[in-house]
Order: sequence, then structure tokens, then C-alpha cells
Amino acid sequence: MEVAKKLKLQSQRFHEKEMNWKVQEQIEEIKLKDRGHLRLKEWTKRNHYEKSMKDLRKQYEKYFTIKRVDGRSLTCEQFVNQFEIPDIPCIIANTVDDWNVEKYWTFEKLYQLYKETSFKVGEDDKGKKLRMPFKNFLDYLVYNKDDSPLYLFESSLEDMKDGGADIIGRFKVHKYFSEDLLALVGEKHRPPYRWFLVGYPQRSGTTVHIDPLMTSAWNTSLQGHKLWVLFPPDIPKCVVKAKGLAAKRLIDPVDLDESIDYFMHALPKLIEQEGADNLKIIMGIQGPGDTIFVPGGWWHAVLNLDNTIAITQNFMSSNNFDKTWRSVRDERPKFSKRLLQVFQEQRSDLYERALKLDEIDKNQLRVLRLANPLSSDESTGSSSSSSSSSSSSSSSSDEDN
Repeated sequence: MEVAKKLKLQSQRFHEKEMNWKVQEQIEEIKLKDRGHLRLKEWTKRNHYEKSMKDLRKQYEKYFTIKRVDGRSLTCEQFVNQFEIPDIPCIIANTVDDWNVEKYWTFEKLYQLYKETSFKVGEDDKGKKLRMPFKNFLDYLVYNKDDSPLYLFESSLEDMKDGGADIIGRFKVHKYFSEDLLALVGEKHRPPYRWFLVGYPQRSGTTVHIDPLMTSAWNTSLQGHKLWVLFPPDIPKCVVKAKGLAAKRLIDPVDLDESIDYFMHALPKLIEQEGADNLKIIMGIQGPGDTIFVPGGWWHAVLNLDNTIAITQNFMSSNNFDKTWRSVRDERPKFSKRLLQVFQEQRSDLYERALKLDEIDKNQLRVLRLANPLSSDESTGSSSSSSSSSSSSSSSSDEDN
């Protein structure tokens, strides 16, 4: 099989004419649970398998404006001042020199190490994780022709009995992201923040979202290439998600469901209607060894252009503290109390900062209510609803990203 050769998979199971029927049955069962609105035959109805990702990449080249810097020379101070504090996305090249990529992070090596380990590849309608053994997922990668393939997206590495801790031990957080304030509460209490990602063939990915709790994120590619599109926080949700275009029937609502459809149909029409300058669009290609930084609050979507293996983490630092604390406080009140207590015990400066932000927000709300009680109540309710919707959407589709 051509795909097996590209992935350098040696086992004979990946070089047969077709997939094992038992594995096929398991995959079909997972498909029906993961996207219950689709019948099995509808997974291939758009024939994206036959379309060229090279042509798609070329279509967007003029928007490849994301700043690229070299991790071998970029200092932490430069990163903070040039990117983190001003909230500017960037791609940092040469960030895995000491990760032993060829020793641990190839498809064949992952197969040897974790073939019996089950990873998350989807969720059912009730949010239950759908898992399959890694060897079966590789079967799927080799043989499938789906429009938008299943995507291995594991967030519970530390809780896995087989292999999770081993994977965590094979990479280390880059120096630019070493401060992670949510880690102060401990692994058991913090929200999901780390994902192990495997996507192949081309066409898998995540559609437009904001990462949960306004956290920032880094995503390191170990194999393959990803196409990214990013929009700043001030671009409205209804615009970046192209809901208005669907309402006007300028695009098919189906084009909003999957990453491949968003990039192939929705995004071109969005740029045509709104204008790239008005959208403040930033795009770029992330290749092997590249780490992309996504500031908290930035909308982004990702499409795998070929076989990909990646690690991504979300984090809260002193430099994105204000917006992340406000989001944690409003969306996760119980967790925010635990976090505030930890700040009081270990970081008095952040404890005082959190209290000051709370007081500022209370005063602003008080002024709004005095000025116009009815509209301020309505505005508050609307904001909360929008925030909750965005959070729930991003939690289910995060990649970093």
C-alpha cells in the first residue's frame, strides 16, 4: 500500500489489499457513534480523497503572513516581548533538536511501542470517549478514503495504564512556555491541557475554535505539515465561523462541520465576502520541528496536509493572566476558588492581582446596572451565553491545535 510505504510501516498487516474485517467492523461502529448524523456511505460522498492538498496550499500562499523565528537563536525574553505580551502568533522553527524524533516519534516506532494501547479517536453524542488500539488506528490511516478522517486526539495521557506516562516522558515543554500557573493546582485538579495528536491521511483537522478558558497554546509538529488559519479575538464568532454565509445560502451548512470543508469551501467564500484585510487573517504552514504559538482568545482552525504527529499544550502564564483568570472565574467558579487559594499560598502577587481584577469587574458591572438596569442585565446574560457556547465548542474541538 502506498500510504504504508509513506509512513514506513513494516508490518505485513499494513500491506494487504484491504483492512481486516474485524478491524473494519470496529471502525464502522466508532464512526456511527462519532458522527451519528452521517450514514457510513456519506463519509466518502464528497470525494475529498481524490483532491490535491498541494493545490489547496497554493491557493492560500498569499496569506502566509505568520511570523517565523528560529528557536536556536530566539531568547525567552525576545519571545515574551515580541509575541506573548503583544498577543501575536508565531511559528518557532527548530524546537525538537533534543527530542530524539527518529528514535521515538515515527509511525513505525509508535506502532512498536503502543500498538496495543487504546487512544481516543472521537466522542459519542453524550461526550463519551471513543477509543481504539493504536494498531487498528494505523490500519484505518492506511486503508480509509474518508472525506474527513477520524483523528487520534488523546488528552488523558497521565491517566492511561499503558503508554501514557511513557509518551509524556519522551518530550519536554519548550523553554518559552515553562511557566504554567494552572500546574500549581496539580495534575488531578487542573482542566485538560495536553493532547497527543496523530492525523493521517491528509484532510483531518479541527474547525474554527478558541482554546478553553482563554489559555494560550503551543503545538509542536514531529511529523508532517499542518495548514493554520488564525483570526484575532476582535473578529466576531459569527463571522469566523461563517454562519452568516450559510444563512444566506452562499455556502452549504455542511461546510462548517469539518476542517477540510471549512478550508475548501467556507474560508474562500468568507475571504471573498469580508476581505482578508477586514478579517485580519493570518495563515501559515507548520512543518516538522516547528512549534506554533497561539495566544489566548485567537480563533484558529487546522488542517493536516499529510501524515502528522504532534504534541500540544494549553497554559496560563503571568503574561496572559488577566484574561485567563477572568475566564476561569466566570466559566469554572469552583475551580477558580481552588486556584485562588493556591495563589494565596504560593503566589501572593497573583492572588492580589486576581482580587483586583474581581473588584474592577464588579465596579464596572455596578456602573452598567446603575446607568441602564434592564440593558445591562440583558447584556450580561447574552455575554455569559456566548462565552459558554464558545467554551463548550472549543473544548470539544481543540488542537492546537
